[in-house]
Amino acid sequence: MTLRGTLVFALAGALFAGLAQPAAAVSPEDTAAQTLADRYAPVVRLQNLGTSCDSGEQFQPTDVNAVLGDQQVALRGPWRPPDLVKTQPEGTDLGRGYPGHFLDFPGDPLRPGCDYAEWSARINSTHPATVYAHVAGDPAYPGKLSLEYWFFYIFNDYNNTHEGDWESVQLIFDAATPEAALATEPTAIGFSQHGGAERARWGDTKLEIVDGSHPVVYPAAGSHANKYGQRLYLGRGSEGLGCDDTTRPATELRPHVAYVPMARAEYLKEYPWLAFEGRWGERQRSFFDGPTGPNQKDSWVRPIQDAETTWRDDSTIVPAGRVLGPSGTGVFCTAVGAGSNLLRETLDRIWLLVLILAALVAVIWFAASRTRWSDAAPLPARRRRAWGQTVASALQLFRRRPGLFGAFAATFVVLGLATLLLADLQAARRDSPTDLGAPTQHATGFWASLIALAITILTAATYVALLAAVTSTLDRLDRDAPASAALTWRDVRAQARPLAAVSVRYFVIIAVLTIIVATIPLAIYYAASRAFAIPAVMAERVSASAALRRSRLLVKGRWWRTAWPLAIIVGLGLSIGPIAGIILLLATDLQPRLINVVSSLLFAVAMPLVAAAVVYLYFDRAVTDAESPGSGDLPEPDRTYSRQGR
Repeated sequence: MTLRGTLVFALAGALFAGLAQPAAAVSPEDTAAQTLADRYAPVVRLQNLGTSCDSGEQFQPTDVNAVLGDQQVALRGPWRPPDLVKTQPEGTDLGRGYPGHFLDFPGDPLRPGCDYAEWSARINSTHPATVYAHVAGDPAYPGKLSLEYWFFYIFNDYNNTHEGDWESVQLIFDAATPEAALATEPTAIGFSQHGGAERARWGDTKLEIVDGSHPVVYPAAGSHANKYGQRLYLGRGSEGLGCDDTTRPATELRPHVAYVPMARAEYLKEYPWLAFEGRWGERQRSFFDGPTGPNQKDSWVRPIQDAETTWRDDSTIVPAGRVLGPSGTGVFCTAVGAGSNLLRETLDRIWLLVLILAALVAVIWFAASRTRWSDAAPLPARRRRAWGQTVASALQLFRRRPGLFGAFAATFVVLGLATLLLADLQAARRDSPTDLGAPTQHATGFWASLIALAITILTAATYVALLAAVTSTLDRLDRDAPASAALTWRDVRAQARPLAAVSVRYFVIIAVLTIIVATIPLAIYYAASRAFAIPAVMAERVSASAALRRSRLLVKGRWWRTAWPLAIIVGLGLSIGPIAGIILLLATDLQPRLINVVSSLLFAVAMPLVAAAVVYLYFDRAVTDAESPGSGDLPEPDRTYSRQGR
């Protein structure tokens, strides 16, 4: 036989052998699941591209194969500094798991510039927009089925910039198998948003459906948080704070559906990268870190349980965002963005962080040096004081009457422990909802919101009662009347109606002005000018309306000299607990629960001091020249508190 004949015979044999080899069988379950995935594939409406790489939406749902094997991608290890493990890693490389490792994309996530936008445009030019569909059950819910669509973006261009971004759309079926799911409709749907998801019933008015079965999703520009409509939203969650903008959808995509088989062994054959246990992006501090992949999420193995725990009822819409335009909402969004940029700039520039801290210390030192701290006798309460003396007087009063103020602090201790208990109860909820689309019956998100509202109301009410009690105590001591916890709380109960009326008006007006973003400056002005209304109710025995007017008159003409001492005093009181908690979290190995207890205790001790300092500020404003002993002892900077200048 000639050489040519031999080659022909060998090729023919190989071809025959290949034809004779049976193709890998696809299970009926996977066939039905793939049909289900195609039927409900989401329609993606991306935001306007923008005129430059730092505006609009620069990224689209990306085929993972466009990233893996790219010469600009590297797999790095968990060591410090991270060592190079492999360049141009393929999916089979990631199939080894590599826990603690991460993929490194071209660019610096803290200073992205145009690098990621240009790279995304290049690799997506040869690959279609892709979504990965996976059908899974949940051992705890044998009668339900989850259909998940996973989107991969190479960069998160939000306030917490980071490489890699996995987002999802999840549908819930009251069906045990894909075949049964094909015979019905979804009962609920969840759009991923900043570490959680927003729920909707199938057929809700907020859920847009095209062609009878395809949900429409609006990814927010940069953050890719999936939204139901065209709005400006307040993005909140474990991944930061900012504005999610979906107001300008310009590109509609129907991504290619890459079906992921149900069984692990089968999907790892087709997508070995789903075994990767590392991060899809460069490791960075805090929420600038690259994310883990879908296989590392709870929703991948416990989809129904995860939906019950993390889904919330709605998203917060920034009010008047489309009425007042950027002049109203831009202030808030720009401020949050600027703060995020400042944080990013200081993460790896210690010198800049030290410079900022030094400037902050210098400002505080300057403010402290411009006031008076000595001659701070706590009594009489009705006398002229510099703002530093109000703080010193509060400390001395606390030291002289520890039992009385200890009772005040105990109130906040109880509140703090109640808060921790409510949080534990919330975390321990394992209800079995009959309909995950029901937003107010069994939804964990509803209870979380209700608990948060209850805690906020309790905290505000406790502070009001504390401020009133401290005012009553100082008023009694000033008049040489008996002062005890029992007598003080009797006075507070006697003025309960005007106190409640003042509190409701004060906090509701501030809340409304704050929610309407454009009026936040008015909220700040109102908060300072009416800050003495509660002490006025207790010390002057006036009605709610008269107390609010009295506070406004006391602050009139000296708003700045009232606002910044209040900001310093109240701000330090509110922040001492969180600051201590952050320090303990970073510097110790204490359990988070214990750290929260310590923070609550510090807050409980600080708030009576804050209340006393505020009351001293009130008496300073309310006292007349004739009533104030030693007013001539004030240093020159505080001469502005004279009768004429006040």
